[in-house]
Amino acid sequence: MFNTTNEQDIKFLMDTVGQSVLIDDVESVALITNAELGEVECRHIHTFELVPQGAYIKFNDETYLNITENTTMRNNKYKANIQHCNFILPTEGETIKVIVGYDKLGRPIYETTVVPGCDYPCIVEHLSYKNAQNTAVNTIDDIIYITIQDNEKVSKSYKINMEVNLKGTTLTIKGIDKTHKGLLIFKLT
Repeated sequence: MFNTTNEQDIKFLMDTVGQSVLIDDVESVALITNAELGEVECRHIHTFELVPQGAYIKFNDETYLNITENTTMRNNKYKANIQHCNFILPTEGETIKVIVGYDKLGRPIYETTVVPGCDYPCIVEHLSYKNAQNTAVNTIDDIIYITIQDNEKVSKSYKINMEVNLKGTTLTIKGIDKTHKGLLIFKLT
């Protein structure tokens, strides 16, 4: 997008056409540019601060997930690929028992509190066809990948062989890819 490496030119662009965005709920200014067209909307984000892989970016009432790891500046700014989150994956709430006092015999008195679960935006991709080498026809391969931010709540809530309800269909988590910093990728069948 930029054909300049002049820091003043880039600062001028950010100040004049930069958009107010939330990066992991922290307000920032960024330039959002279009990337290639595909099944899921992809964009580029240009900032003066590093946007970590797995960060949620919110702008224009939509949520995006940074799917790239970028640690160096390019032309005096950071640039990352962000992808539109096309699904909300809920986590279950939990019940917490807290000691609020003790009775006359020294036994603890508990108060039970229900902490509601969270809804996490994620990217759902369906690989619908498999090219088998020994057959003349491609067959349907029901594999769905969910890319989501790696955080403590999501890591504790979703495990291998757990069932997930995805748009009315119950699927099982067959694998969890943890090799991308800041991201978890679930393989469901």
